[in-house]
Amino acid sequence: MVKAHDESEFYLRDYCGEPRGKRNRQERNVLVLSFFATWCKPCMEEMPMLQEMASKYRDQGVLFYLVNKGQTRDTVGNFLFEQVVSLPVLMDQYEVISKKYGVRELPTLAVIGGNGRLAEYHTGYQQGYQKVLEHKLDSLLGKVLPKPQGTTGDSVPKPKGAKPKRKAAGQRVN
Repeated sequence: MVKAHDESEFYLRDYCGEPRGKRNRQERNVLVLSFFATWCKPCMEEMPMLQEMASKYRDQGVLFYLVNKGQTRDTVGNFLFEQVVSLPVLMDQYEVISKKYGVRELPTLAVIGGNGRLAEYHTGYQQGYQKVLEHKLDSLLGKVLPKPQGTTGDSVPKPKGAKPKRKAAGQRVN
């Protein structure tokens, strides 16, 4: 069972209607959830980067999912028919999980470590964020030392006056 950061359990169905979410105790993959909508242009800009990263981390215990926020299966189906999307798409038509994760802006990316804790929470899409995400995934996989708490990815330029868009890591989600 997957848990949201408020400790509640959840299942989502994928685009084909199959339930997703149950995790075996032995299965401790890192999960990357990208909340999106078909009308969201920054979401469309983020998808190729996520697909590329999913290919890179496929055999390393990292699972990538797109989570559609608030749209019908028909709308998402039409989108998938027109676009080339290789990532599994989970449906959150009634925004139950989106609310549990506090998703107010799209795209929103949540990374859940193998320990079940929220390791990264990022809203919006910026060129260069891929390096920050790669470092986070590599540190979760034990490939690099994690950055000290309180530091952010300085490889991503922040607009003047921008507020930080990341939630504190370490919140329990499973």
